[in-house]
Amino acid sequence: MKVLFVCTGNICRSPMAEVIFRNLCEKHGRKDIEVRGAGTHAECLMTEEAKKALIKCGEKISERIKSTQFEQRMIDEFNYIICMTRRHKDFIGHHESVMTLDEFTGCGDIFDPYGYPLNTYIKVCKELQTALQVLYNKIIKKE
Repeated sequence: MKVLFVCTGNICRSPMAEVIFRNLCEKHGRKDIEVRGAGTHAECLMTEEAKKALIKCGEKISERIKSTQFEQRMIDEFNYIICMTRRHKDFIGHHESVMTLDEFTGCGDIFDPYGYPLNTYIKVCKELQTALQVLYNKIIKKE
């Protein structure tokens, strides 16, 4: 199974979701789930604030997360494409594999913390941890 998280720059929300979800998969021994992130307008690297927030929220970061630009070919490559907001889903287009995190979990759109202080990143990280646990449970039950 392949899961792709999408936000705007792929420097805050989607890389944080990628790390959190990958850690969830590892925690449950699911080596069969590939997790990646992409941006509708990808930038460069995950922000330092996003890294710090993940660490403060107890997540382990084992690698440098480099931004990836979303490409239409990814629709056929991933089983689940999870967008942080409705705007990202609209950008990609409506396909069976594309949904917002809110559609899957009822968590609402995930706020973009870019440019805000670290405490905002931590708040977003905690929201992602909660929503992604729900997402994980739904994906596993669906198999």
